Amino acid sequence: MIKVSIDGVDAIKGMLQRQQRAVREAAVGAINDLAFEANAEIKRQMQAKFKGGATRYTLAAFKVEKATPDNLTAIVRLRTDSPGKSRDYDKVLGHLFTGGTRRWKLMEGAFRRIGVLDNGYIMTVPRNSSWANPLDGFGNPKPSLIVQLIAYFNAFGEQGYKANMTDKRRRSLAKFGKSASGYKTINGVQYFISRGRGMWYGRQQHLAAGIWAKRGVHGVDVAPVFLFVRVGSYDRVIDLDALGTGIVRRWWPRQFGRWLDFKVGRAG
Repeated sequence: MIKVSIDGVDAIKGMLQRQQRAVREAAVGAINDLAFEANAEIKRQMQAKFKGGATRYTLAAFKVEKATPDNLTAIVRLRTDSPGKSRDYDKVLGHLFTGGTRRWKLMEGAFRRIGVLDNGYIMTVPRNSSWANPLDGFGNPKPSLIVQLIAYFNAFGEQGYKANMTDKRRRSLAKFGKSASGYKTINGVQYFISRGRGMWYGRQQHLAAGIWAKRGVHGVDVAPVFLFVRVGSYDRVIDLDALGTGIVRRWWPRQFGRWLDFKVGRAG
């Protein structure tokens, strides 16, 4: 019989245990690095691919759930909450990462509630927006205009009904007057809704379905604010699976090696 013994075996066991923990901690560090890099890459692609760049709302849409020694998985997730009174991130932006049909927005829900916007339709900004709906630097309508329109057509629900607009306030927005020739003028703005081309309520309508604004002598200057169009199918703008796979392939060997050197070296 041959018996081999090693002095200090407890010390060796302790060293191996420390190194085992070090390897796991190295994996955690590298995985989290990759997750935050993926989150940063999503923001870069949103800035590059979204019309006008990404808004602050859009840039805050993803969050990182970090890996831990007990769970070697990090997740970069499209958030399901919302900032303030805005709609949930996943409901507003989800179609940009999956393709398909986008969900309705809060404004669309308000106009559906009062029977203005039919099911299967959404609201879109005209391609050549004018004085009726000046857009911000990102190509989006101003939130103040959206709130004004919901109030103008009394589309706030029971909880917000006090924000709905009075006739006095509508007249104030219109700023009625008279021209030098005595014709009625709209010096501000009036809004109205078109149900679309065709015969409506006994009158022939020639404007496309949507919310319109008018001003000038007898309201002759007319422009679309939002148009009602059928829900379409969207192409996927950013492929999250391909983005994540590419980052893992490029970053994992280097980052894990760095963390391993650091953690194992400290573990002794």
